[in-house]
Amino acid sequence: MKWPNNGKFAVWLTHDVDRVKKEWFHLLYYFYKQKRFYHLISKFRKKEPYWNFETIMDIERKYNVKSTFFFLNESIKFNLLKPKEWKLALGRYNIHDKKIQEIIRRLDQEGWEIGVHSSCNSYRDKNLLQKEKTELENILGKKIYGVRQHYLNLDIPFTWKIQKEVGFKYDASFGFSRKVGFREGKYLPFSPFNDEFTVVPLAIMDSCLFENTKDIDEAWRKCLEMINLAETREGLLSILWHNRVFDKGEFPGYAEIYEKIIAACKKRGAWFGKGSDIMQHYSLLRGKE
Repeated sequence: MKWPNNGKFAVWLTHDVDRVKKEWFHLLYYFYKQKRFYHLISKFRKKEPYWNFETIMDIERKYNVKSTFFFLNESIKFNLLKPKEWKLALGRYNIHDKKIQEIIRRLDQEGWEIGVHSSCNSYRDKNLLQKEKTELENILGKKIYGVRQHYLNLDIPFTWKIQKEVGFKYDASFGFSRKVGFREGKYLPFSPFNDEFTVVPLAIMDSCLFENTKDIDEAWRKCLEMINLAETREGLLSILWHNRVFDKGEFPGYAEIYEKIIAACKKRGAWFGKGSDIMQHYSLLRGKE
């Protein structure tokens, strides 16, 4: 596939904004999981460890690239009798909070892209999906074209059908939730309905990468494997790094690997585009077929 600016392959940087504040149950959960005493004291730091928008922007400015931020508007309420939903209901932010709205508008004004990180149950609920899209558009003051389902929930092709019906132009949910790789060998965007609606596959998610590798060196080797595949196939490398993982005390190595991916792909002559850029370029090429 031919990419803009004679890019040898394409890279799409994305961030799902699931949480913006570390709560007490996060502290206990990560202490139990990682056995690091840091998590018992991090709550008392002056800096909020999950609010890392400035850090992300600084890294991307350094390399002259821009990413897409998907903001979540989860509506599941806490129910003591439904423990599987506690994680969804507890610690979620209010998208109508003034501070949240300010960062959404600022990111957009400075050239980053805003998308909908649609809630856990919306992949089968057209009305809920429409509501979340409309509310974020009202905050932003413009149309939003990209969506990624929470937990990469997809009911194929039903989810894509309702996404298209409510006005989304592309979906970014097609990927693995427990491992790194190109799902079904999809190295390029594709159109499930043979029209302008585009699916942009995901290749690397931070949690999948680090939970399936023993250390940072192995994690980097896995990333190089994915970069090599994307370059060889002249394909697209789409990566997802959550905003919370850019605090180096909370998630050692995560920000370092993110920056190394950008630097390595830049060195290899990759073209970096936001979701809307990739969707538009793919649609343009399809129109010439």
